[in-house]
Amino acid sequence: MEWAGTIQDMAEGINLFSVMARTALSVICGGILGIERGRANQSAGMRTYILVCLGATVVMLTGQYMFDRFSTGDPARLGAQVISGIGFLGAGSIIVEGKTKVRGLTTAAGLWTAACIGLAIGIGFYLGGIIATVVVYVVISKFKSISDHFTHNDMILRLYVEFDEMSDLQPFYATLESFGLQVLDTTLNHSKRSGDYNAIMAIKNPEDRTQEEVTGYLKKIQGIRKVKMIY
Repeated sequence: MEWAGTIQDMAEGINLFSVMARTALSVICGGILGIERGRANQSAGMRTYILVCLGATVVMLTGQYMFDRFSTGDPARLGAQVISGIGFLGAGSIIVEGKTKVRGLTTAAGLWTAACIGLAIGIGFYLGGIIATVVVYVVISKFKSISDHFTHNDMILRLYVEFDEMSDLQPFYATLESFGLQVLDTTLNHSKRSGDYNAIMAIKNPEDRTQEEVTGYLKKIQGIRKVKMIY
């Protein structure tokens, strides 16, 4: 199996094959995590995650290149700077919402982990980077319902709503109240290009209705184009 040994040597060293492989893998892993956050309407989406993971990969590639080429440098030290420096992105994704709660912590933690995955891929630890990507994706996409079951965070729901006119918003509020829901906070947005309106709402759910019940009921309201739960 000489060919297997040759491929392994190429993958572990600094050459065109390994640089391209690590770069492509970091884009894929970062993109997978970012797509999930984008679906949840978070500010840090696919492109942000890709850039974070790719940047960390480039840092480790540079550290390994410096060590191999000039017999100097410390890849571990460069990686440590990435881990501590990524905090500015994480802090920017955390938002304190008036009457509800702090949100964005999962996205911030995901960005930090994406940087760590990039470091692993950048130094050639392919298996660790791939396994970590799978685990992180499962945690951020599937574990929320489990977490809410134990912490009762499902009392507060976050909705993304698209509607035709501003006048549609007041009947929407009235319908929410008649359904046993209470609006805590609303962030309104208006697209000048398309003329559409959308809002992000924090909704109190004292009657513990399921998310499917809430979204299904609200989608039937006239003038409402789209209702989506935000995680």
